[in-house]
Amino acid sequence: MGLSFLSPLLLGGAVLVAAPIILHLVMRRTPVPHAFPALRFLRERAIANRRRLQLSHLLLLLLRMAAVLLVALALARPVLRGAGWLPSAEGPVAAAFVFDTAPRMNLREGNTTRIEQAVVMARSLLGKLPVGSQITIVDTAGGPTAFSPTLAAAEVRLDRLEASTQVVSLPAAITAARRLLATSDLQRRELYLFTDCSHGAWDNASLPTDESPPAEGEEPRAGTMLVIDVGAETPRNYAIESLELSGDRLAAGMPLVVTATLSQIGTVAGRSVAVEILGDDGSPVRRGMKPVESRDGRPTTVSFEISGLRPGTRQGRVVLDGSDDLAADDTRSFTVEVGRPARVIVVSARPAASTARFLIESLAPSALRKTGTARFDLEPIDYEALDATNWENAAGMVLLDPPPLAERQWESLATWTAQGRGLVVWLGPASAAARFNSQASRRVLGGDLVRVWRSADASNFLAPSALDHPILAAFRRVGDAVPWQDFPVFRHWEFTPEAAGEAESDVDSRAGPGSLAAVVATYRNGLPAVLDHRLGQGTVVVVTTPVAQEAGDPAAWNTLATGFEPWPFVILANETLLHAIDTPDDHNVIAGSAATLYLGRRDLPTALVQTPGGDTFPVAIDRSRGTVTITATLEPGNYSVRAGGEIDGVVDGLSVSLAPPSTDFRRLSPEDLARVLGPGARLARTEEELVRDVNLERIGTELFGWMVVLAAVAMAADWIVANRFYRPRETADPELDAVASFANALEDEADEVAEEDPPISTRTGRPSVPPPLPEARA
Repeated sequence: MGLSFLSPLLLGGAVLVAAPIILHLVMRRTPVPHAFPALRFLRERAIANRRRLQLSHLLLLLLRMAAVLLVALALARPVLRGAGWLPSAEGPVAAAFVFDTAPRMNLREGNTTRIEQAVVMARSLLGKLPVGSQITIVDTAGGPTAFSPTLAAAEVRLDRLEASTQVVSLPAAITAARRLLATSDLQRRELYLFTDCSHGAWDNASLPTDESPPAEGEEPRAGTMLVIDVGAETPRNYAIESLELSGDRLAAGMPLVVTATLSQIGTVAGRSVAVEILGDDGSPVRRGMKPVESRDGRPTTVSFEISGLRPGTRQGRVVLDGSDDLAADDTRSFTVEVGRPARVIVVSARPAASTARFLIESLAPSALRKTGTARFDLEPIDYEALDATNWENAAGMVLLDPPPLAERQWESLATWTAQGRGLVVWLGPASAAARFNSQASRRVLGGDLVRVWRSADASNFLAPSALDHPILAAFRRVGDAVPWQDFPVFRHWEFTPEAAGEAESDVDSRAGPGSLAAVVATYRNGLPAVLDHRLGQGTVVVVTTPVAQEAGDPAAWNTLATGFEPWPFVILANETLLHAIDTPDDHNVIAGSAATLYLGRRDLPTALVQTPGGDTFPVAIDRSRGTVTITATLEPGNYSVRAGGEIDGVVDGLSVSLAPPSTDFRRLSPEDLARVLGPGARLARTEEELVRDVNLERIGTELFGWMVVLAAVAMAADWIVANRFYRPRETADPELDAVASFANALEDEADEVAEEDPPISTRTGRPSVPPPLPEARA
């Protein structure tokens, strides 16, 4: 333990201790001598009183000296070395610098980005590290975590820091830094966190504190932490928050609707938003532009309709014209696939019956088929022609009221679907439970048929409890306004879902494993109505009631397609098929996520991927599925994928967008920040605050506050003692007052006698004073 001073020059103020001494010497009382012999008693009493007064003077003097000395010490800012968290004051430290390098750190304020400000603050800290310290630089870009060999190497690492897509979360980076600090053999360990204290950094996250116990299996945490806040105080920005497409796949001739949601923070000049389509050479062609209207910070929606897109993979972007404090959220890219309508085989017992016509008109209306803008190319066949039909180039298949199929047909359906196709099954009266529940059918359907459930009245109907499944997502726009009760279901199959493929040794292994069938929607009686499960790379959707029979048929199982204005059935029929034939293509993904594209080529070994920055790298093609999986998606923008030659090759692509938290720089409120950082967290915004906190942490505990308190106590005691000392005194001894009055009277009488006839001394020849009276001496 040792005592030092941060401002030793101010100790010169201690010389002011002489001021009270001088004041006391100058302002001393001069005693009044009493030569009258009768006052000897009073002199003795005065001596006693003088001693008491000297003690009071000494106490008052000491209090004033202490007050001046404590004020001088407080101004010198004494620090107790070796106190607090650190066992040593001057030894080397193990320091970890953790940086938030998300794209929002490129936000400019005062012509300086947040990441540049963080580097400046970090450089000031590097210069204050003791000799022999260990240094590591950790960021959210997911780089390796290790101590830098030298200080120069750490400075080079700082110079190379830049904002990029976040690979690890900020709490994860802090945990990695603490684990590295725990491996250091140095006693002192320090962690410095550079962040903008924004929602994007801390929403749905919490900071692991030293006080909280480590999780099970986690190494002990090490190192005290100081948070350096480099967030902007008054940002101004326009942002494209999200982008919504009418579809990732479009039939030739169908328009593409692009809807952008924009937001505003701060006072920003008027902007305009534009949509661009990339040409074959990669140059953007502007297809529309609209002004952006500010709505006091509320989100604004802008829509564009783009028609005339040529078949193939088409890429584009939505751009905000002009500039603001953050450029990373001014552009959003997208990719769509334009081509022929997807071929779908519709299998029914009577293809010309109204049952098939209801479904065909719902999936591909005749008006759209004539103009070539239908979403599906439907091919109706009967079950007898199922084996003779070529399934290879079909994207999906719909089975209407299927009868019990042969075992080999179920096996063929399982193998075909598992390769990435879609199958929709509308169960009906032709499905016999006794002959339906074979191993192969159970694998395809994902469960067993139990019995037919009947309702004598119209009390049963579809009643989805939630709209979170992709099949039901289209109903979110109307929500509870869907009139399902107007389309009663009188009969349906009671279906028991189970894990498909639990014991099917006879089924072709190429079908792949089945998954647990999930209930998408139920009836009012609680039994499953729509089920969905994965079969290999494909999808199977099962509806436990058929497409309605002839209108007015008393044996009809439901009125879904024959009721008044059956628009819910039209949506349900389209969404089940779209969900089933949805190939594993990921044309639009979030930065850092893996993207899988279905190329349909199993004869090519690799594909070449070109990034938005122009770099290229090869990716292996999965020949069993004809797909490529791209994991290097950290850079936002449009990627192109090419395989094969110019003539018979394949061209595809994908678009990568930043996750919303990556550009969300809205500052947390003080309450939320305190909740995230925990109690007692220290925050520094300026270099002065940073130096102060580092000194407190590394040098020791400052005693300024204690010195100020003690000086205040000394001044208060001085005020109390001075008031008691200088207040008017009253004699508390009546006998002493009487004696003093009597002595004064005798002295006055003697003076009068001497003036009238003073006696002459015979020895000196001078007037003599008579001796005092005996009473006076008494």
